[in-house]
Amino acid sequence: MRMRAGMQACAMFLALGATVVWFSGASVKAQRNARAGAIENPEFLDAAAQMGSQTATMSAQHTELMKLAGDYDRTVKFLGQTGAMAAPSSGTCRISVVLNGRFLMEESHDVVFGKPVDGLRIYGYNDATRQYEMARMYTMSTAITMMKGASSDGGKTIDYAGETGTGGMVGGALHAKLERASDDEFAVTMSTTGANGKNVAFQETIYKRRK
Repeated sequence: MRMRAGMQACAMFLALGATVVWFSGASVKAQRNARAGAIENPEFLDAAAQMGSQTATMSAQHTELMKLAGDYDRTVKFLGQTGAMAAPSSGTCRISVVLNGRFLMEESHDVVFGKPVDGLRIYGYNDATRQYEMARMYTMSTAITMMKGASSDGGKTIDYAGETGTGGMVGGALHAKLERASDDEFAVTMSTTGANGKNVAFQETIYKRRK
């Protein structure tokens, strides 16, 4: 009986060992396949290349963007309108530094024609593409408007371009110009391409830092 029990225990041990070896081999094979798939995947290569091109410290463009952080009063003007539509709307916003100085997040609260409108915007500078980037969202739409821009004066003026995803203008060219008048005031002018092929400004938002 003791010999039979010993033989059974030995068999179980050998079976367990074989199972462990099989799982270990399968795990190594799976890891090798994963690495091979990652290397062959062009999206993975693009992402790895972009990560490698990022700088460990913030660039001068980031430093300039961070100067916009603070609390502001906002005045929203609808350009080219008459009557009640021409009346400016007012609100407030907070622009915060997020993700260790890599991005700015703006949270705005306005009253437009007697109705509350909240907005969220993300500003950043992509070191890999050397472009400014902005995402715009607000409670009057379910779209996220993505825009990319450039500056010729170190970030004091940024010209953004993208496509609108709201209303009857979906897919239409959209432009935004951010202009800093001082460390305490800046403006964002929105425009689109008119029938004559030229930019037509339709909204201007003036930000004045709250003291």
